[in-house]
Amino acid sequence: MTTRQIRLDFPIDRLYEPIFTRLVKEFDVAPNLLSADIDSQKGGWLILEIQGDDGKMDLALDWVRSRGISIEAIQS
Repeated sequence: MTTRQIRLDFPIDRLYEPIFTRLVKEFDVAPNLLSADIDSQKGGWLILEIQGDDGKMDLALDWVRSRGISIEAIQS
């Protein structure tokens, strides 16, 4: 089991997608919300700590990117 911290940047048109639900159900990855700033007129960002198998996390993050959400790794 690996833990990573990441920042997700959401465009406005992706704010209402059930990203967390898909991460848990489809990829067996456990997201933990650490911080967020969301504005329905501008978009927003989330800081997450995610846990899971490395391979599943990589697939999950590739799927997130495919939805137009940018991801940045956070060094801890």
